Amino acid sequence: MTSKGQRLIATPGVTLLRLRAYFDRSYPRLIERLERLGVPRRWPPLLIVGVVAATMSVVLAAVVWITGRSGPSDPPIAILPAAALKDGNSVVTAGTAQLRSVAMVTRNRWAAGWAECATGPQCRYSAVIDRDGAKATAPEWPVPYATLRTGDEAIAVAPPAEGTLTGDATLLFRLTYDGPVTSRLQYVLPTRTFRSGEILTDQIVPGRIVVVNLEDSTVRMLETSATRSPACDTGGRCWALTGIGRTDIVWTDDGGATWGSAPLDATNQGGRLAVSPDGKTLVATAVTIGSLSETVSTMRISTDRGARWTTVRNTPWSLNAGPVVLNDGTALVLGGRSGDPTPHLYRISDGQGRPDRGSPGVLAHLSGDAHLLYGPEVSKRHTTRLALSTDGGTTWEYVVPR
Repeated sequence: MTSKGQRLIATPGVTLLRLRAYFDRSYPRLIERLERLGVPRRWPPLLIVGVVAATMSVVLAAVVWITGRSGPSDPPIAILPAAALKDGNSVVTAGTAQLRSVAMVTRNRWAAGWAECATGPQCRYSAVIDRDGAKATAPEWPVPYATLRTGDEAIAVAPPAEGTLTGDATLLFRLTYDGPVTSRLQYVLPTRTFRSGEILTDQIVPGRIVVVNLEDSTVRMLETSATRSPACDTGGRCWALTGIGRTDIVWTDDGGATWGSAPLDATNQGGRLAVSPDGKTLVATAVTIGSLSETVSTMRISTDRGARWTTVRNTPWSLNAGPVVLNDGTALVLGGRSGDPTPHLYRISDGQGRPDRGSPGVLAHLSGDAHLLYGPEVSKRHTTRLALSTDGGTTWEYVVPR
């Protein structure tokens, strides 16, 4: 009985001795530094473990605070005061400013991204948002703003300067009825799914699709095979392109939980995908990049939600901008004829391209719908004007969105 009780009493002491020997052997520098701070080597090793754990907690807390990365359950971050960031008005109003991108909801609701590259060693960027006649300018930023449309609102997102969601700040700029709001988009863990109302875009991280949530001011990577041209229709289906050395189309009806896929082009991974609002008509273009425009390799159209595809005949030789796909089973493309650099508006219908009505000039891209077509006009000097049509491209007018 006595020997058994002695063994029981001695066990904690033996354990502490073994722990102490382990720390002496594995962490000699830590033990030495703790001694310099007044923690004797004879103190119980469990206290040392507590000191290490407390130190690690402080370090982890500092890392999360600096990088802004955390788990998906974290609360949204606070709105940044405008005074904490450099005013972007000097970028937008500069005589050498260039119009880079535009997202329009209506004629009086839009976001426009601007660049100024002539007055310093590095370009400066900003954005302007118009909401029913009230305008606000985003803070200056070292990389171009992405202008996006979500519902009845146009927003501007300042991507991370390093091009990946690994630590650099990402800003969200909105204009509400209460005034402009600048907030930092908090990085959360990548997911394979997304929810209704979240924004899918490939304009923030090159070659990747990210998810922006406006309700809690977060941004995260979408971990799927889809890499470019995301588009969601009003029925809840979202589409995208993928493939290395080839192009496949992928789609999901359940927010990324499951995906369908089909091959589009076995030899070309360039090009764009455009989807009609109702999701019935899709147009995919494969292009060859040139110095001033993109040469059309193939253009395909589907009017049954991607079940069957038709190769479009008589397409434009070059693709300046577009396409814009409409609910009536047609699409509008801005392109040029061989030997004629002047862009013309083409309508794609019944598997064939035909020259359509007016010519708005050389546009950087073409966006919109049956009621509103628009795109930045490419000028020989400075691109500052936006070509705008409210009658399906029959007539065009020009505005400066700043």
